[in-house]
Amino acid sequence: MELLAKLGINWQLLLAQIVNFGIVLGALTLLVYRPLLNLLDERRERIRKSLEDVKEIEGQKKEMELFRLEQMKKIDQEIGQMLERSKKEAEATKQQILAAAQEESARILQRGEKQLAEERTRVLGEVQATVAQVIVRATEKILQRELSATDQKKWMADLSQHLTSDLR
Repeated sequence: MELLAKLGINWQLLLAQIVNFGIVLGALTLLVYRPLLNLLDERRERIRKSLEDVKEIEGQKKEMELFRLEQMKKIDQEIGQMLERSKKEAEATKQQILAAAQEESARILQRGEKQLAEERTRVLGEVQATVAQVIVRATEKILQRELSATDQKKWMADLSQHLTSDLR
């Protein structure tokens, strides 16, 4: 201690300073340092947990994106199938409509041909009747000039008989 005194150091004051420093150090440790460390530890833990949550959310995001893509593929496939079915149904309906139209046009054509044949037969019959009458009149006139009444009647009867049988 004499050595300290020779150096000009008061050992009692030094001891008091050391005790005071220890008390201040203990008080600061208890009141400031440990709460500050606890606060930093809590903050570090919150940050770590936040990073884990971010990683988990990113994983969920990727899963949701994959799920969304799968659902979109399924929807695209279903829409494609629906479009294909619609096209087939439309084509079948088109074919049915075309077939019905062809049948209807065939019926109309047959009816027209039948009416035309009937009209042709009727007109031909009228023409033949008219021609037959003209021939009979012409023949009567010729026969009246050149044949006797009994010959005329005989020729007329034969001619009428031939014309009637030819028309049938």
